[in-house]
Amino acid sequence: MDIRFLGTAASPAMPLPFCVCAGCKTARKEGGKNVRSRSACLVNTDLLLDLGPDVPSAAASRGWSLTRVELCLQTHPHADHFDPELLISRHPEWGGAVRGGLVFGGSRKTLEALDRVFQRQCDYGSLLERPVQEALSLEILELEPFREISRGRYAIVPYPANHAPEFDSLVYAVSDGEKHLFYGTDTAGIDETVWEDLRARGATFDVVVLDQTYGIGFPSSDHLSAEGTAATVSRFREEGLLAPGGQIFATHLSHEGILEHHQMEHWSLERGYLIAYDGLTLTI
Repeated sequence: MDIRFLGTAASPAMPLPFCVCAGCKTARKEGGKNVRSRSACLVNTDLLLDLGPDVPSAAASRGWSLTRVELCLQTHPHADHFDPELLISRHPEWGGAVRGGLVFGGSRKTLEALDRVFQRQCDYGSLLERPVQEALSLEILELEPFREISRGRYAIVPYPANHAPEFDSLVYAVSDGEKHLFYGTDTAGIDETVWEDLRARGATFDVVVLDQTYGIGFPSSDHLSAEGTAATVSRFREEGLLAPGGQIFATHLSHEGILEHHQMEHWSLERGYLIAYDGLTLTI
């Protein structure tokens, strides 16, 4: 399994365009791993986690093609995770010559919210209606928490996120039959029902990706802070949910309390995890 981090920032990216705080100044000056686009992840060549606004440029800048993506899993409908223009670009009227169909999945409330955005911005009808789906070579997949599904080579278990509950936001456990990924961005503390289900399934993960929107000294709210991420990392280890050699990465970083990348990673390594950065590629 190849895991490519297309973006690792929270909603305003990093540095924030108008911010002159120490973290944003450092990101502008030092560049490199300190500059972050909005979070999304590509698994192998055919599974995309969140169709966010920075996905095309992030992929193209690294020579990564998205033309083979067959399945997209949406965590929730916030604007940093979904850009409707990217779906409408599949329409023949936009000159789109797509390789094949796209399965587009999320919770019912997330899909309904995405459809409202799509209709408002694109004026091509409803994503939930067959004529639009046919025009976009699109299949809508409604996902339910704790209910495992299989699509192609992947087995997927959606779990409830502790974030934007009005949309039934999701995080995902993804397996390709050999390796196992837990993608848990845009969530605060993981609910006990999720831990219980992971234990019941005997789940172990080769890679765990966790939210860390806020840095050191900030409280967790509807996102995790550094201390909250560290506590969640400890819980994964205590529960025996890491495969031998398994690794945990933080993503979805904003500027509040976030140190320069190498300083933040020094802090995180002492607590058993790493800090992801844009362009990071893992082969497991």
